[in-house]
Amino acid sequence: MTGTATAIDAASDQSWEEYREDGIRRALALGNRGPMRFDKRGVLAQEQLDAYRQHGFYVFTGVLSADECAELQAEFTEVLDNAPLTESGDLDRHGRPVRFPGYYTLGNIRDSRIKQPEEAGEEEQAAPVHLVSHPLMMMDSALRAYAHPDILRMVASVNGEDFVPFHESIFNKDPGEGAPTPWHQDGRTHWTEDGVALEQPDGSGKTHGFNLSVAWSKCTPENGLWVVPGSHRRWRLANGGSFPPITERLPDAVPMMLEPGDVGMVNRSSLHGSFPNRTPIRRNTMVMGFHKRDSAIGAETTNVHAFRKPGSTKAIKYSEDYVLRRARMIPLAIDARRQRFPDETPYHYRGSYLGDGHWNERARAEIAVEGDEYWQRDITL
Repeated sequence: MTGTATAIDAASDQSWEEYREDGIRRALALGNRGPMRFDKRGVLAQEQLDAYRQHGFYVFTGVLSADECAELQAEFTEVLDNAPLTESGDLDRHGRPVRFPGYYTLGNIRDSRIKQPEEAGEEEQAAPVHLVSHPLMMMDSALRAYAHPDILRMVASVNGEDFVPFHESIFNKDPGEGAPTPWHQDGRTHWTEDGVALEQPDGSGKTHGFNLSVAWSKCTPENGLWVVPGSHRRWRLANGGSFPPITERLPDAVPMMLEPGDVGMVNRSSLHGSFPNRTPIRRNTMVMGFHKRDSAIGAETTNVHAFRKPGSTKAIKYSEDYVLRRARMIPLAIDARRQRFPDETPYHYRGSYLGDGHWNERARAEIAVEGDEYWQRDITL
């Protein structure tokens, strides 16, 4: 758990360098950073599993190649260029139809009023894009990255070979005005009444899964995520508790620094957040995640992800059919990656799913059917 938070405006330059340098020093001393390493069975190295379970996060370096990062950046640039002028708009700044209307969250650190289309100039975007939801049906490069064989081998090492999906989105922290992410814990289901994690130190028990931040930009202490090591053991909201505001520089937090191609893994029960991006460096990370199958099926909770974009909730109990239909995205992504990288040994998914796993134009249409999109079965735990 955290110590007493120091209430300092994160926008202020006062003592930032000292806080930053101390955070970097402590982050690098944790021993939870490096390339993925697998034993002869194809299981993630035990010391890496132990470090993740101890600290609640791990930085895997050099996972994606420079070429793959370039493909992600190029496709995402097209998605940004086609963003609507307002969240409910259907035209971009060039007057073209938005291909995926309703999937963009707009905003910046000034929280300024979003202009109406008639107020925006021909080449002016009304407000920066903060988040793009459900990119697997927008970007082939995102679908392929979802099936990177080393990523999926790592996932199986943590969650078992029958792992299932969670949710996907892309954070876009614009240079100079990227919106902050408040301090929070994502996990909401698998706690005791007193807020103790059901997940055990060895990874057994019911878990909330993990988020993976796949970076194709540089993520620095100024624009990237900060995590409180070990905070995944207890829920801050139990017994009337609350999360601190992002204006507090938590003294136990450390930055999760990423280079393009790195993958940051964060236990969804960990306390984490990011400060406003006032740097000249854009931050782009695709967040995707996975669950244990037996932590998902039968769980009763409030789902906040199975919507076109954030802001809605629904009470739900996950049926086996619901989970297995969502799990189909894993073999579809594996097949899409196999077609793009035929010389790479694809991951063999041993989990169950409903539907076929062949990626083609028919499958592309199926996952985007209006009212039955693949994300309609996202799994919040």
